[in-house]
Amino acid sequence: MTKTVVALTAVLMLGAPLHGSAQSRNPFVEHSDTGETVHVLPTPAAVRSPRDTAPTMAPAGAGPTVYAGSYGSGALVNHHGPVISNAGFLALYWNDTAANARPSGSSNPTLLAQIDAFIASFGSGAPYSQAPTDDFSIVQQYSQSTANAISSTVTNWHYFVAKEGTKSSISDSGIRSFIAAQFNAGSFNAASNIIYGVYLPPGMKVTMSGSSCSTFCGYHGHFNYGGTDIRYAVFPYLNCSACSVSGLTVADMMTIVASHEIREAVTDPMLNAWFDNAGYEADDKCAWHHLYQMANGGFYVQPEFSNGGLVGGVSYPTPAGCVVP
Repeated sequence: MTKTVVALTAVLMLGAPLHGSAQSRNPFVEHSDTGETVHVLPTPAAVRSPRDTAPTMAPAGAGPTVYAGSYGSGALVNHHGPVISNAGFLALYWNDTAANARPSGSSNPTLLAQIDAFIASFGSGAPYSQAPTDDFSIVQQYSQSTANAISSTVTNWHYFVAKEGTKSSISDSGIRSFIAAQFNAGSFNAASNIIYGVYLPPGMKVTMSGSSCSTFCGYHGHFNYGGTDIRYAVFPYLNCSACSVSGLTVADMMTIVASHEIREAVTDPMLNAWFDNAGYEADDKCAWHHLYQMANGGFYVQPEFSNGGLVGGVSYPTPAGCVVP
């Protein structure tokens, strides 16, 4: 592969409002070391308040239920930026230490095996009209058009294990450079419909104005690589108290954060597509409340926000809120 000069600049859609433009207090918005806007999942303590009475876990066996959103303002609004219509996920491990980590509570022997099994189970492959208890296809209501329709599942592109040395910390620009270096080396192709999920080894933090395992548990963003808009998500290893929930394990936390970031990367990959009037994305509105286990695989995830109503001839859960299938 011919090496390409990498422009680590955000590709912004002219005229589309951005999350940070009027929501300086939005705890789900961060700025990287280069000033780029990224969308984080804050730690539970960073967003919950003494007045927050919604339960962390959904009642077991309650069946399909819609709960009121916990954050933001009103329904999601279409700001007309692109969505990912045929999304795939490629897990990119920083090194063998990251890939071979053994998260507590997992029935799989390694983090690599845990995430690979989760992605394979995340979405049944049937459209939402045929699978109303699915954990992913509910996002099909946020398709921009018939020609740009969101798929009913995420294609599993499996994984790549790099050979980087473990560091105590890394910046967001360092993460972007790491991804770009893999493209330059021909390790895998650059594509705008693939979410590149970067998994870090235990103890390695991402630093921005805050840091992972202190103020946030994961995030997603995008950058330009040779004219292709790259969509990526970053997953620190969550063996830390700030990114923990009573009764759940490290393995559970890793899939909860993955469900949040993957759905948001699909519905708002360039941070100019679907978010509400306060700048909150779909999964922000349901973060850290009514967590539940998927029927397929038993992985823990968070609910997805539904605007509800009839979209493209398909009826989505109404009233608007956070859906536990």
